[in-house]
Amino acid sequence: MTDGAAERSWADHALALAREVGGEMQALRGRLMAATDKGGADVVTLADRHAEDRLTAALAARHPGHRIAGEEGTVLGPADSPWCWHVDPLDGTANYSRALPCWSLSLGLAFRGEPVLGVIHAPDLGLSVAGGSGLGVRDGEGRELVLGPADPEAKRWIVATDWPWALDERARTQRLLDRLAPTIRQYKTHGSAAVELLFLALGRVDAYAISKVFPWDVCAGVALARALGCTVHAWDGSPWTLVRERGDILACRPGTAELLTRVAAAAW
Repeated sequence: MTDGAAERSWADHALALAREVGGEMQALRGRLMAATDKGGADVVTLADRHAEDRLTAALAARHPGHRIAGEEGTVLGPADSPWCWHVDPLDGTANYSRALPCWSLSLGLAFRGEPVLGVIHAPDLGLSVAGGSGLGVRDGEGRELVLGPADPEAKRWIVATDWPWALDERARTQRLLDRLAPTIRQYKTHGSAAVELLFLALGRVDAYAISKVFPWDVCAGVALARALGCTVHAWDGSPWTLVRERGDILACRPGTAELLTRVAAAAW
């Protein structure tokens, strides 16, 4: 690891970069939003590829000793580096392609496989968060975020989830919702793991659960959630890792983990 000043500068650069590229994606939306099938129910647009090229090239130029891995297949930098940026250039592609606002750029940095720094920028929502281990977390206006415990009554909780793109995974999500229904106030689905974790960091939802995600989806959000005191683990309560084969994740605001882990474990 490095000193905190260096990592703060990395976060500031990544946020400025995400804002710049996000602005391009908004300006070029009419040219970039056409979608093609990617597999399962997933889609990819020209915007995904444009943003990935811009983000990965800029990160590689700033951090020549770091590995850079993008969702659409870009891999740059030394293979043996302990540092790896996991980049989702457009999380919420289906939303972007249909002119819905819940899409984001997600840039997460892992050190020896552990998420340590994250930036999530949602241009159409006008929201950003940046920070990580030892840095705290700030919103797009530079204000330090503090995430207190959830309401002690579960009936007031809002839990974010989504349909996994893998169609055969969706039964697990349905079981989770069936078990949550008698317990919580509402569930929300915004179609972007990064946006859900952005909302968790801002205290707008109390937890995020999905049965299958990938490193680029959540590396940034996990670094932010942990920096704010959230617990992050698998549905069965076992340790969560960035390259977990099953891909399930449960990120919980303080005060929600015990109950939600029981519910998620039963849904698996």
